[in-house]
Formats: sequence, C-alpha cells, structure tokens
Amino acid sequence: MTNLQKIETALENHTSNEPNHVVASGPPEHLATCSLVLNAVGIKHSLDLSHSLLITPSDSAEAARYHLEQYFEENANWPETPQSLQIERQPGTPPTILLIGMMALFFIITGPWDDASPWFMTGALDSQAVLHNGEWWRLVTALTLHADQVHLLGNCIIGGFLVHLLCKTVGSGMGWFLLITCGALGNYLNIVARDTVHYSVGFSTSIFAAIGIFSGLQILAGRKNLLRNLVIPLGAGVGLLALLGVEGERTDLGAHFFGFICGLGMGITIRHFNMLRHSVTISLQEKLLMLTLSMIGICWVVAWK
Repeated sequence: MTNLQKIETALENHTSNEPNHVVASGPPEHLATCSLVLNAVGIKHSLDLSHSLLITPSDSAEAARYHLEQYFEENANWPETPQSLQIERQPGTPPTILLIGMMALFFIITGPWDDASPWFMTGALDSQAVLHNGEWWRLVTALTLHADQVHLLGNCIIGGFLVHLLCKTVGSGMGWFLLITCGALGNYLNIVARDTVHYSVGFSTSIFAAIGIFSGLQILAGRKNLLRNLVIPLGAGVGLLALLGVEGERTDLGAHFFGFICGLGMGITIRHFNMLRHSVTISLQEKLLMLTLSMIGICWVVAWK
C-alpha cells in the first residue's frame, strides 16, 4: 500500500465536526510527505484530494504548521550536492606550454644523463649527498633534469596535460607550487625509505603528485557515496601509476609512488580546509608562481656554488 493509499484509508476512518484549517497545499507527493510528518507527531488531519489541501482541526493548526516548517527547513538542502561538482575551472589559460617548453629548452642545455656532466654532478638526486652532505637543493634540481629524450617527451606530453588540468583547477601559481613542493618531498621520502645509494632525475615525481592531488580532492567530495569517492580516484591514480611508472634506467618507481602519496595528502588538505576558495585570487596566484620559479632558480644557484 502506498503512502497516498494509507492517507486515503485514514481519511475514510476520520470524522470530525470541529472547525478546520488548511495547513498545506500542493501536489499529492508534497501532501503525502506533510501527512507523514503530522502522523509522526500525532496531529490529527485530513486530506482533501479534490482540492489538494491538507486540513487539521483549528486547535492543532498552529502546531501542525510549526512541525511542517521545521521539517522542510531541516531538509531544505537534502540530499547534498557533491562537492566534486562545485570545482570550477579557473578563467584564463595557464602558461603550461611556456613552462613545459622551458623544461624542454633546459634539456637542450643540460643534455641527457652523463656522469661527467656538471649539471648532473651538481643537480641529480644523490641520496648520499642529500642525507649525509646536506645537499638539499638536489631534491628540487633533480626535477628539472631528464635522462634522455624519451624520458623528456613522456613528461612533456603526458605530464603537460595533467599539469594543465591541475592549473585550471587550483590556479597556475598554486598548481606549480604544489608540483614542486610535493615533488621535492616525494624525492626526499624516497631516498629516506631506501637502504642503498640511489640516483635519479626527472619531473615524473611531480606529475604523479598531480595525480595524487586530483585523487585527494575527490576523496572528501561529499558525504554520500564516500566509498565510491574514495575508491574511484585512488583506482585511477594507481592505474596511471602502473601505466606510466616505469620509464627508464634513470627514473624511479619509488619516487613516483611517494610523489603520488604526497599529492594525495595535499589534495585532501586542500579540500578539507577549502583552500580552493583562494584559487581565484589573481595576485596570490602570481606571487605563488614567482615564488616557485625563484625557488627553482635559487636551488640551482646554490648547487653551482
């Protein structure tokens, strides 16, 4: 028996000579909901289906209206709109091509991996140099070096696409700042987790940080279907990690994994503290972009001293 049928049955059994007041009107579905609310609080009422009205005795009208108002006020925004639908793409075109092009141009200057190259001698990620000699700048400079042309091409094409999407989501300044900081942190965690001497180069760690950030942004995207919001982005991120993670002799799957983990944590943090509200602040984005480029430049200056 449907709710409307239950209400009609109740009406057939309800008789009263008391003065009545209309407390609700509207389509049958709305009146059915109102009737269930009044039934729950024990207020007598009747339904005039021909005129689409809900009627109560006069002495119950005020209480009926109160309970109906409370019910609809409490449920005004239910079900919640998933926050994942509220992420707005930032206006304008991020300078992705320009910055990725600068990375490609830098490869022309440094060349491919060569143990005798001063660029790789001073800038490649060297676990012993970082952990025992305090050469912290290698965590950043290693992100700007590439082992060969294939390594560079993969990062420019696939990485450029992901970087562009990230900058359209969080802004160019915040996007590049997150890429470099998460990439550097991923490099550090990778060498700390290893027991052996380790060398690596490549922007791939930052690319997987971008994948992690996207995944983290979706995990807290809404209360409903939390399991789906958790599994789908993590599954997509892990799938991309497995697809792109092994690129060559001088690249490092461990660094990719830790880059993803760092990005995941950062994405969750951004979502939790609603930091995306700052993404439309142009002055902030410009300052963060300049800070990021300055940070890379300073690391290379320190490396050469």
